[in-house]
Amino acid sequence: MMFRKSTWAILSLSLLLMACNSEEKMIQKAAYGYLDAMGNYRIKEAEQFASKETVETTLHVVENNIMPNTDPNYIKRNTPATIEITGITKETDTTAVVSYKKTTPIQVQSGTLNLIKRDEKWQAVVLINVPQALLIPASDSTAKVNIQKAKNMQLKRGEGFPDKFKKE
Repeated sequence: MMFRKSTWAILSLSLLLMACNSEEKMIQKAAYGYLDAMGNYRIKEAEQFASKETVETTLHVVENNIMPNTDPNYIKRNTPATIEITGITKETDTTAVVSYKKTTPIQVQSGTLNLIKRDEKWQAVVLINVPQALLIPASDSTAKVNIQKAKNMQLKRGEGFPDKFKKE
């Protein structure tokens, strides 16, 4: 009888560990896919790894307003990018934070990426608030000045998740 209880406990623990490991692999795959695509300027490819809100705001702004004004020579110098996932913290059943290191020919950056789980799929959450001045068509000379200022800005990453992504 004792043997059966021990066997059952070991089997249950093994299944639990496999489920956790599988979940971590799903988080890592989503984070790596998003970070690799964005790090190598493949904005459309990043959409499959991003939340709906990230696609509608951040990725569309990057694709339509930032990329057309980015120097192609800078992109050539700054690629290819390699991504290394350095840590995964699963905060809840539906939120996680991934730490990473991005290395390009001209820089090395470390950062974190927030993810949420929706419809059994982990998705990157990167929401930016873009000043209206940057959304002016690139042919406007004022927009070019504002875009150059934005390129020189140091953006600070917020802590945690926006309230609308927290599990209730």
